[in-house]
Amino acid sequence: MKVAILADIHGNNVALEAVLKDLEHQGGVDHIVVAGDLFTFGPAPNEVLARLQQLPSACFLLGNTDRYLLEERYPSSYGNGDWQDKLLFSFHWTAQRLDGEGFSFLETLPAFQLVEDGKYQLLTVHGSPRSDEEGLTMETMDSEFENMLSGQPVAVLACGHTHVPMDRNVAGMRVINAGSVGLPFDGNPRGCYAIVSSPTGNGTGPMQVQLRRVAYDVEEVVEQFFARDHPAAEIGAYNLRTARSIGSNLIYTPEMRSSNTPSAVDDE
Repeated sequence: MKVAILADIHGNNVALEAVLKDLEHQGGVDHIVVAGDLFTFGPAPNEVLARLQQLPSACFLLGNTDRYLLEERYPSSYGNGDWQDKLLFSFHWTAQRLDGEGFSFLETLPAFQLVEDGKYQLLTVHGSPRSDEEGLTMETMDSEFENMLSGQPVAVLACGHTHVPMDRNVAGMRVINAGSVGLPFDGNPRGCYAIVSSPTGNGTGPMQVQLRRVAYDVEEVVEQFFARDHPAAEIGAYNLRTARSIGSNLIYTPEMRSSNTPSAVDDE
């Protein structure tokens, strides 16, 4: 089994195309799992949608920003006009440009994907198994993983959401964050994705993980931002060029985050 995990494309079709070309150069995979946050904040949501729909053997998850689009829990005006307001207005801008096909596509997406290969289970979520708004990082306590999985026998837990790649072992489980295809926040502007492979040899070893970085033309995306009159063009240009978020505060309002978040585990 060989699975590619892509996450957090965020409307960046140039980075997506570069990652897919790199994946092809690696010999391809059996499955592609795209772990959510597909369209918002970037300048090319429709191009991303069209490209994703062309992928064979691919499944897609609903990220928190995708869910906010569906729930229409976003501001419809600039508000005070500061950088946070402009970023939040990206939801309105994206919604206006996605046609009915785009929303119909989002409505079909699940919160998680489980891929099984013999005794190995690969669980992919957007944020964490219990919430699409919870980020998993190197600072997440080992004990938290046991709580969030409710004893499910998972060999590899893959996620996105934080835009920062990660690969760690927790109580015999491999936890990987695939980083971000279109909006990295770890200081490296190259797109990031992961390839997870079955053990080599007699098949009794650990799952194999590659975190791959792929260069692409950042300035082409910056030009798209301004040419398409994106409300957060200047912020988007800064984020792409530096691979850093312009601010550390959570931009999503309590109203956006107030609905029930989907979970990959039973609450019983």
